[in-house]
Amino acid sequence: MFDDILEDVESVFASNTWKANNIKTFPANYQGDIGPNVKEHIQVNVLPSRSNNYAYGAKKETNGLVAIKMFVKAGEGQGKTMALADLLDIVLQNKTLPNGTSLGTSYLNVEGLDPLNKSLYSASYIIPFTRYGE
Repeated sequence: MFDDILEDVESVFASNTWKANNIKTFPANYQGDIGPNVKEHIQVNVLPSRSNNYAYGAKKETNGLVAIKMFVKAGEGQGKTMALADLLDIVLQNKTLPNGTSLGTSYLNVEGLDPLNKSLYSASYIIPFTRYGE
């Protein structure tokens, strides 16, 4: 079930609809070189947080969050992070993905300058998910 959730979320960022935005996308635990010239990019993290089994139907429910850390060039205000969140809403918000993962309504946490790279400004786009079944 967990691999189905991850596959659902990753398929969104592999889609032509997302790729048309030309925003570099990496998994949250990416260890490679992002590149010195890449300013605008996102890091995607799928965080399952709770599962339930229903006694008589034995139907499983898994809930969690998709947390997307957004990085944009510093010094351009919050407008770019808001615009990026709007692009993410188009492909994620209130969608049901191919393996049955249902996404809810997003919210945004603006974080400010990235402590590791002061030339970047960051925010986290958070969207809850639910998936039923085994």
